[in-house]
Amino acid sequence: MDADKTGHINSFQVMFTIGIIAGVEAGIHYLPFEPLVRTGIARCMEIVFILWLFKASDTRLAAIGLSKEMLLPGFKKGLIWSAGFGLLAILAGAVLFFCGINPFKLLHAGLPSSRTDLVLFYIIGGLIAPVAEEIFFRGVIYGYVKGLLKKTLRQWSVPIALIISTALFVMAHQGGTVIALPQLVGGIVFCLSYEIEKSLVTPMVIHSTGNLALFTISFL
Repeated sequence: MDADKTGHINSFQVMFTIGIIAGVEAGIHYLPFEPLVRTGIARCMEIVFILWLFKASDTRLAAIGLSKEMLLPGFKKGLIWSAGFGLLAILAGAVLFFCGINPFKLLHAGLPSSRTDLVLFYIIGGLIAPVAEEIFFRGVIYGYVKGLLKKTLRQWSVPIALIISTALFVMAHQGGTVIALPQLVGGIVFCLSYEIEKSLVTPMVIHSTGNLALFTISFL
């Protein structure tokens, strides 16, 4: 991604962003709400604070791939990427099925039982959380590592930034000793789509549609 067009993400912004997330995650537990609602509030607060941080800085929102001129093109590209990624997922599922492996077991997500919690789960997990996660893992972490290495490692800056941001993304979703396959594949796709399309909206759309599809498959 062109640093001259997007601006440079500095170490202070990264540390401040991590501090914001740590503070919100620590303080949100004191709110008298259910865990799902607290998660939704936390993600909304993180989105607002991080966007404010970059909007108030010299780099502006372009530093994290959210320049105004790239919002609509990024959304359209996200839909195209989502369709292609979905088709590949269907083909991979068919191959696994004919090999005697149930692909749905690999994609199962635990869903709440009540209707109200299920609606909240779709809104928070399918819409709000993907936006917050893309801003942090791709916009901030990927953009910072790539910019940091661009002058020294050049051709290796993108692969290394992809590996680091994806590894952190997988670790954040890790629930056991087995690597979360959807998060691993998704993290790679999100980074590649951001790098190619130059808009953070593109991985946001892919992430959101992927989560919604995963929830729907689990529900059915």
